[in-house]
Amino acid sequence: MIRNIIFDVGKVLVSYEPDAYMQSLGFDEKTRKRIHAAVFEHPLWDESDQGLRTSDEFLEAFTANAPELADEIRLVHTTVGGTIELLPYALEWITDLKERGYSVYILSNYSENMLNQTRDKLKFLPLVDGAVFSYALKLLKPDAAIYDYICDTFRLKPEESVFIDDRPENIEGAEKKGIHGIVFKGYEQGKNELEKLLCET
Repeated sequence: MIRNIIFDVGKVLVSYEPDAYMQSLGFDEKTRKRIHAAVFEHPLWDESDQGLRTSDEFLEAFTANAPELADEIRLVHTTVGGTIELLPYALEWITDLKERGYSVYILSNYSENMLNQTRDKLKFLPLVDGAVFSYALKLLKPDAAIYDYICDTFRLKPEESVFIDDRPENIEGAEKKGIHGIVFKGYEQGKNELEKLLCET
């Protein structure tokens, strides 16, 4: 029987649109591509989610990747929360599950800088029973240790838990630990697969 629903955050409960955000800042396509390469698509981005340096140290490292765009990268880094918006169904989905007696948790690869800038947008946080953000543990999904951590910390039985994430590799990591998994491709699909699983177990 499923008792616990664990949600990823990015592209599941919130949108994540760095290119659209940079467009809103007035950056042309060439500049956006260079910032993508220097920041969002660079290995340092995963390191920031893993909390391996301070926010200021990451800013210095990102700007070193494209020194000629130092001002633009600094602007993006210090306002990066603008890449994220709460999705319209998120609160209703979690509220419904809570009202039906399920425990709800968050497990997300998320940097300290991003959390500091978006905490007020993550309006579901007061509703959930617990949240694990990767930077605080210096671990990233799909590392097996991060699934062990959430289960151990909140005393979750893997077989009574389901994880919803948009990345197949993260779902595979959870399933290896005995947690049920749903690869999220959209709200209707994700909700339908969850309801089917809840009925079957």
